[in-house]
Amino acid sequence: MKVKDRMTPKPITTSLDMSVGELWRIMKKKNLNRMPVMDRGYLVGMVTRRDIGSRSDINLRKSAITTRHLSKEKLEEELYRVKVREIIPEGQQLITIYQDAYIEQAARILRDNKISGLPVVDDNSNLIGIITQTDISDAFLEILGINLPGTRISLRIEGKPEELIILGKILSTHGAEVKNIVSMEVIGEAYLMILRIIHPESRMIVDELKAAGFKVESTIVKP
Repeated sequence: MKVKDRMTPKPITTSLDMSVGELWRIMKKKNLNRMPVMDRGYLVGMVTRRDIGSRSDINLRKSAITTRHLSKEKLEEELYRVKVREIIPEGQQLITIYQDAYIEQAARILRDNKISGLPVVDDNSNLIGIITQTDISDAFLEILGINLPGTRISLRIEGKPEELIILGKILSTHGAEVKNIVSMEVIGEAYLMILRIIHPESRMIVDELKAAGFKVESTIVKP
């Protein structure tokens, strides 16, 4: 699965000269936690809700505008006086990812850099989307078949080719429709395979898997 398959295309952007007040209004209205910053058609950075609260004279809590030193009216004036360029973290390293990269790569970049969103660019470095930790989490949940219809079978395998042949024969004999199949390496144990199938008599398939020597750890049926 590639980044372009899970990203949000054509993201809402801000400019260096947009006021923080307008930025905050858009973020609240669109329920955004971050926005790419553009300057004369080029991507120059990312700004987050946390950045808005990074200045000592600006303090936004939830949807309210509050401060110890200014009235609400005065603070609103201050928000519209301050520009986006003034709240972008100094020395921010702009990290992007190409649309054809795999989501596993995006997940690693987000984790290693302790960030929650990545601008997505094309081969000409044009901004075409944004992918977040939530997008990637949703993708992995879908890959694992969490909360999707069918029978989700977790079993242990040794990773031998003949195991796949036996598994395929059992599923083929019953005419089961395979929706997801994922295997994960577990240190010190056999591989964990997660299989999601569509079949009205999945219990019979599970019984045959056990009879064939597979260790079935769990079976979850979701209509």
